[in-house]
Amino acid sequence: MMLSIPGILHAQDGGFAGGALHTGFSARGLAMGNAMSAVTSQGIYSFYNPALAASEAQQKQTDLSIASMEFDRYLQTAGVHFQLPPSAGMSFMIIHTGIRDIDGRSVSGYPTGQFDAADLQLRGDFGIRLSEKFYGGIGLKFSMADYHPELEKATSFGIDVGVLLKTESDFNIALSIKDLFAGYNWNSQSLYGLDQAQNTLDEFPTRLTIGTAYEASKWTVSADYEYLISKTELTSQQIILIEGIPTTQKISEDVTSTLSQLRFGSSVDLHERFTLRGGWGLPSLENSDSWNLSTGFSIHLPFDHLKPSIDYAFVKEPYRLSNMHVFSLRLNL
Repeated sequence: MMLSIPGILHAQDGGFAGGALHTGFSARGLAMGNAMSAVTSQGIYSFYNPALAASEAQQKQTDLSIASMEFDRYLQTAGVHFQLPPSAGMSFMIIHTGIRDIDGRSVSGYPTGQFDAADLQLRGDFGIRLSEKFYGGIGLKFSMADYHPELEKATSFGIDVGVLLKTESDFNIALSIKDLFAGYNWNSQSLYGLDQAQNTLDEFPTRLTIGTAYEASKWTVSADYEYLISKTELTSQQIILIEGIPTTQKISEDVTSTLSQLRFGSSVDLHERFTLRGGWGLPSLENSDSWNLSTGFSIHLPFDHLKPSIDYAFVKEPYRLSNMHVFSLRLNL
């Protein structure tokens, strides 16, 4: 018996390698539904497009964030951006996310105690202003997954590239390709003790993002369309006869999955000390019930030194199954 699988599938949203690292960056980005690839009015967030690292800033922008999440999950981010005169900039970021107190079980189902699972990513983005209106950028990132105390940590290197075009009519247009060459390589033999265990490569989906933003003096609206392409190796078994003896033969087949996503965001400065934001997203265009919603605000404190801002975002996650509360501190060093 042989299992046949189509070569291209429409994927269900979620379940991709490195997916937790795509949750978002800072309360400002999450409050605007992560529709940030072409946005420059909220600060410099090259997490969404490495070309944004070329944006000009008078001081070093520093962002520290922490999220309160359901189901024992957590998200912590930190980032800093600084200029490289006369026409370039760099950003460095750390993303730490995971789940605490997972109930461990043996292969036979017996309790083995609780453990934590986590993803960590270190990234650096370099951007350059090729002209007053056209920016380009590249990002390098190192990711590490620690999912079980008896499973060796998996690591990955990936590349992001992006461009940003600023038009005369306050419109920005962005294009980025993210997670090129990234993937986790696993070997579960030490965990399950199976002689037939082998190395397995879980590739990160390649993400193509097209974004636009209109940035007026006091308000911004933005939209991102993202197309994910994920490749997976699936194996099946068939029984064949060799010299009259039934023999099991393993068959491997590469399957390509795709997923389309849509995100919208907005912000308005209601006062020089207060900014309001909102966002809406459809993580799977194939499933209209997957939508999520977000809102938030910033309080710009009246201190000349460091020009601090306190940012907050409330996020209803896809399918409205859980909520997030995200708190950020913005400093200008």
